[in-house]
Amino acid sequence: MRVMSMTRWWSALAALLCLVPGTTRAQQVYPQTLYWGSGLIDIPVAWVSPLSGDFALGFSGKTVKGSELSSGLGVGKGINSNFALYASFLRHAEIGVSVYSDAPEWGFFGRGLLLNEEDFRGRQGITGWIPSLAVGLENVGPYSKVDRFGLGYFLAPPSNSDPNRAHEADSLHQNFSTAETVYGVATKSFSLSELNKDWPNVGLSFSLGYGNGLFKDDGGLGAAYSHHATGGVFGGVKMDVYPSPRSVISFMFENNAWDYNMGAVLNWRGIQAGLYWTEIGAGGVSDTAHTPYNYDKFAFMVGWQSNVFGLLRGNVLKDRVAQLEAEQKSLQAEIDARQKRVASLELEIASYHAQNLLDIEQRRAQAEQALNAEREALKRLEERLRKLEQTTPPPQQNPPK
Repeated sequence: MRVMSMTRWWSALAALLCLVPGTTRAQQVYPQTLYWGSGLIDIPVAWVSPLSGDFALGFSGKTVKGSELSSGLGVGKGINSNFALYASFLRHAEIGVSVYSDAPEWGFFGRGLLLNEEDFRGRQGITGWIPSLAVGLENVGPYSKVDRFGLGYFLAPPSNSDPNRAHEADSLHQNFSTAETVYGVATKSFSLSELNKDWPNVGLSFSLGYGNGLFKDDGGLGAAYSHHATGGVFGGVKMDVYPSPRSVISFMFENNAWDYNMGAVLNWRGIQAGLYWTEIGAGGVSDTAHTPYNYDKFAFMVGWQSNVFGLLRGNVLKDRVAQLEAEQKSLQAEIDARQKRVASLELEIASYHAQNLLDIEQRRAQAEQALNAEREALKRLEERLRKLEQTTPPPQQNPPK
């Protein structure tokens, strides 16, 4: 498969990030990555679930030859596996833990949303184009020698001097230092239907970021680790289609700072299943296959998303959503009525201008005053509706029965 050059790919992505207009609200939900919380396939995005208490858990596996370097989670030889659990808080924070060995080896991760594009969507000028911005941490813990696949350690056998088995970095990973990986990322999302009402409701998002550690540290292996390293720069695109009101299919393409990945995820009522083709640019297995690098792989992910408060309180969130939706409909009806009144007043004023009679000047001025008052009231109602839409929680994802 021919892959476009890095310069051309990043230039196109950066241009799309800058040119997306700020329109009405786009509902975006991001799937679980293979290792570290929400995002695309293997990269984070500038997004946090807008409802406190949302959580997700997921299990993933990748066909990695040489994964005997680390024990994985016991799926089978040649499958490097991972488990992750994370939750969101206050619309601006996501924290979780990833377990990538049955030894076990683990690392915490977290993300803080500094700017939320939803707070600027719909504004005039360049302000409406502001993307979301986030900073985050990955692999917060004692296992600093792991690579981007979570490989790096083995359990040393007990000895007479030390009866306890201890984690030790294998010979390939001695020079890695990926603990407390720090990154920053920008994400812009929108729907095609926002650009043109006749276009389909297809969601698009574009992300671009930079990080150290897991995004930049190759343990001194150089080209033996990756032939397509970007020096820590990563990015990707996602397209969402909606086959039914309760399901979404996300198609993704990314560069994780080491190579290209692509795949798709189905989300049905909070249950997720994804299939991926990763390290595409590396090609097939070569004579270096005794290491886990520089050849393409296949991966899968299964997961579940829900809300802890929804599980504890049953229909409380559902009732709240219904109340907010009813208020939205009421506001929209009042806006429609005032828009009709504005149109009527504009026609009346136009007729006064056409008559050019001095004795109706006062009536024209009164009509213009009423028109200005109606426009101000309409502006306040639209602003109230916009804020209400931003605070409306998404429909509850019911747990599978």
